Amino acid sequence: MALDEIRAELGGKWKLDRSENFDEVLKELGLNIVFRKMAAVAKPVIEFTIEENVVNLISKVSFFNQVMKIKLDEEYTQSFEGIDMKCNSRWEGKKLITEATPAVEGKGKPQKFTRERVNDELVQTMTVGEVICVRVFTKVN
Repeated sequence: MALDEIRAELGGKWKLDRSENFDEVLKELGLNIVFRKMAAVAKPVIEFTIEENVVNLISKVSFFNQVMKIKLDEEYTQSFEGIDMKCNSRWEGKKLITEATPAVEGKGKPQKFTRERVNDELVQTMTVGEVICVRVFTKVN
């Protein structure tokens, strides 16, 4: 079952190790310089847990916590930086793929997130328009 695979591949806590193009993605999303500067120095810890048929993705940094409740293969609404997005997530080829489109047209930009385990790291690829950011996390014991 997909949820068991997700638990085996992504379950537990992960700490950000390195990022590539993160500020460019935040700029593409229209976030202000103060938020971008704080986000640039943050070292989030993310945790994946499974409850019933929901994948919980808890992201914690010193100034901001976010809980995403990911429902596989059905549309759900999630807020990203204060903008409601319609999301669809699926488990495909050992990758958790989430595609998000603005709930209100003209407010926000479509985004795609791919999360996968590569060797002993969690690789999160974020795409906004033509801008791609890769964030790499290491397992927290």
